[in-house]
Amino acid sequence: MEYIRTLDVTFDVGDTAELSVESRSGTVAIRGDGGNNVRVEVVARLWADDDDEADDQAELIRRGISQDGQRVYVKAPSLLRPKPILFFGHGGPRVDYQITVPKKTAARIDSRSGRVEVSDMVGPLGVQSRSGKTAVRGVERDVQVVSRSGSVLAESIGGTLDAESRSGSIRAKGCAGDATLHARSGSLTIEDVRGRLKAGTRSGSVRYEGPVLGSFDIDVTSGSVRLSLDPESRFFLDAEAVSGSVTSDFRVREGSGGAPREGVPTLRIRTASGSIYIGSS
Repeated sequence: MEYIRTLDVTFDVGDTAELSVESRSGTVAIRGDGGNNVRVEVVARLWADDDDEADDQAELIRRGISQDGQRVYVKAPSLLRPKPILFFGHGGPRVDYQITVPKKTAARIDSRSGRVEVSDMVGPLGVQSRSGKTAVRGVERDVQVVSRSGSVLAESIGGTLDAESRSGSIRAKGCAGDATLHARSGSLTIEDVRGRLKAGTRSGSVRYEGPVLGSFDIDVTSGSVRLSLDPESRFFLDAEAVSGSVTSDFRVREGSGGAPREGVPTLRIRTASGSIYIGSS
């Protein structure tokens, strides 16, 4: 039978914390606030023969939540699964974590299956997701996301951004530092990078809108590249499409050509199959 159990565990850590989460199946949602506590709220959907067995599994979940000074650990245990004859049409046990942390928190998340959401914290932040969507918003320091299967959204990142999706799209908006984005199969949609940009995809398009404040390095195997740039942008263009056209709405200015001028960013763009378009936003 399916049972639902809820838990609420709070630790006093002060205004700074380190958080480690290992999730098997379910949502991990982390939000920073101005408090001094780490609060872990759990909703668990469990399979058990009776209430006592369900309570025992809930206790295993509780034991997986612990504190060591400013460090808080959340580790989902291995739980009972329904018998094969009952398993059809059901996803097995699921544990959802809603975690509130002090704003000055650094976090590391490892999710096997389920959505990951992180917002409003200092960081740094590292996310490993095997299957499920990842959304990161309002992290002040460096962010690293690796997703095996699932889309990645990163908004308002104050440090550098390093995001990889092996199967799924990546959308990045507002990165104060350098951004490195790679998708094996999926499109890249990028806005407002204030540092250098390195982007690549084997199968999918690359779209960028915003200023050019650092050099760009874009490689696409199969797909188009479209840049909508600030009309006042100045850059040295090095673009090549093996099978496809290269079009730019920017006027070639006196002194351009041959080699980049000192202090001028370089836009290096390569696509094996697809067109390249550079216009103004």
